[in-house]
Amino acid sequence: MTIQINLNQPPFSFLSDEQLEWLTSRLDLVFFPQGAVILDEGDPAPGIYIVYKGIVEETDSEGTIFSQYGNEDVFDVRAVLETACKHRYTAMEETLCYLLKAKDFVQLLEESNDFSIYFKTDLGTQEQLVDQRETGVSEFILSRIDEDTIRSPVYVTGQTSLARVAALMREQKHDAILVRTAKKVGIVTGTDLLRATLLGDMTKQTKVADIANYNLIDVTYGDFLFNALLKMTQHGIERVVVRQDGDIIGMLELMDMLSLFSTHSHVIAMRIEQAKTMKELVVAARRLETLINNLFTQGVKVVAIMELITTLNRRLMQRAYDLIFPERLRNSICILVLGSEGRGEQILKTDQDNAVILENEHDREAVLPLLQRLHEAFLDFGYPPCPGGVMFISDSWIDTGEGWQNRVNRWLSSAEPEPMMNMAIFMDAEPVCGNPELFKPVKASWQKESLRSSITSAWFARPALQFETPLTFLGKIREDHGSIDIKKGGIFPLVHGVRALSFEYGINECNTLARLEILQGRHVLDEEIAQGLKDALLLFLRIRLRQQLQSHSDNPGLSQQLKLNSLRSVDRSLLRHALHRVKKFKQFLINHYHLESF
Repeated sequence: MTIQINLNQPPFSFLSDEQLEWLTSRLDLVFFPQGAVILDEGDPAPGIYIVYKGIVEETDSEGTIFSQYGNEDVFDVRAVLETACKHRYTAMEETLCYLLKAKDFVQLLEESNDFSIYFKTDLGTQEQLVDQRETGVSEFILSRIDEDTIRSPVYVTGQTSLARVAALMREQKHDAILVRTAKKVGIVTGTDLLRATLLGDMTKQTKVADIANYNLIDVTYGDFLFNALLKMTQHGIERVVVRQDGDIIGMLELMDMLSLFSTHSHVIAMRIEQAKTMKELVVAARRLETLINNLFTQGVKVVAIMELITTLNRRLMQRAYDLIFPERLRNSICILVLGSEGRGEQILKTDQDNAVILENEHDREAVLPLLQRLHEAFLDFGYPPCPGGVMFISDSWIDTGEGWQNRVNRWLSSAEPEPMMNMAIFMDAEPVCGNPELFKPVKASWQKESLRSSITSAWFARPALQFETPLTFLGKIREDHGSIDIKKGGIFPLVHGVRALSFEYGINECNTLARLEILQGRHVLDEEIAQGLKDALLLFLRIRLRQQLQSHSDNPGLSQQLKLNSLRSVDRSLLRHALHRVKKFKQFLINHYHLESF
């Protein structure tokens, strides 16, 4: 029998060629007239059904509709695993389904680990399985820190002379040596030796303990190489020490890693640090999208890409700031990034959302032309202007620390939508340039218990409900001209709902995933809800990023539209489940804040 559905996609692509051929031979094509009950509540399931043509509706005993299934959708796996159906499945029109008998399905579950895990696990694990199988994960990304990637440590005592250390480096062909004193372990590099003797006042007989750096950055043996690269990028270093059970067992060098890693994210970071002109910074900035594309196609998880790109973006902004602002003014202001950049959740460049805190009002006139130049630099880097004007070149988003505290009080005292959204935007602020100390009292101003009244928290949470979840009454994804706005329908209500709870409970973190961790730890959200929302957010970001990278428009990073006809059935299924999680979360917010009365 010729099979008319695509089995070369998850979860069936998890099977070997032999298993897939065997599965195909075991499928039966069955017909159901309109109105026929395919499975009823309490019935044993004969197997799993894969829809070929038609629509199948899932309802409970009271007639509540849970979902509809169309082409290549699978049901009812749960009935096979639990021996009986919990709901009724009805053909809404003439329907053709392929049936894989229960015993054959169970046999495949026993023979294939990934196939079994997919059907027996949560949304997040399903997404990871799909992502790993579909992206051709590079050898580097899969590689872990082991004996083959680390160098054995070379130790000297703190009393060793710089001359002896230099000789030992030459003998051992090491550019870094560990220094052991009675109380701690440090590190000395070849560059440290040159600076101490040629640029400093040290002699060849100086004790190495006097120039060692004792702030070691470490990674764990067995961790992914990519995580080590991420740490090197974040700290601007070229080596890390490797620990196992707390003990140092070796060092990991940047140059060893770059020989394995083709996208060279650290090279971009170094280009940013070494840039002497804005033109050099623009060249580095324009390589970020290529880096993102390479990482994504090599199977790097979205959360790791977010962390790396956030680090690189902030170093880019900092370097531009250093080139534009004279040293005498650098500590007189604090530049904040807001929105997704502030939360560390931006990947491709979107609107500029930023603000400035002035230490003294009398610096305003000196700072304004410099901010204009910095704004233009950000435009050259690829950050388009914010349509709503949330930028530090606007008077509305530049003020002294005291002025910002007064604004926060006014926003939170208002019951109007615009001030509340301004507060929401500002609550995600993160300092990236200048003097971060200026931000601390401002941030503390909205974490006062007196400001977090139940009525204020409710007004703050209300925007999470302003956009409808793009699901039909029948539980399917609602299409608007073949696409959905994933920001309005999924990302914003999730992010803002979590932000509202974080405001209520005085949580410092900006990142949504970190906020969810804390909310779970404080028992505001149970583990199932928190994990479900994490999985949903990462799925939304992954699917959106894939389509943005595939887009040939001039500004792919600005598109929030997901074209549903370009999604595989497995992605549509995952997306539908994720949107249902958002819908349930919105109901949680309604109950928690009594928003039905607003």
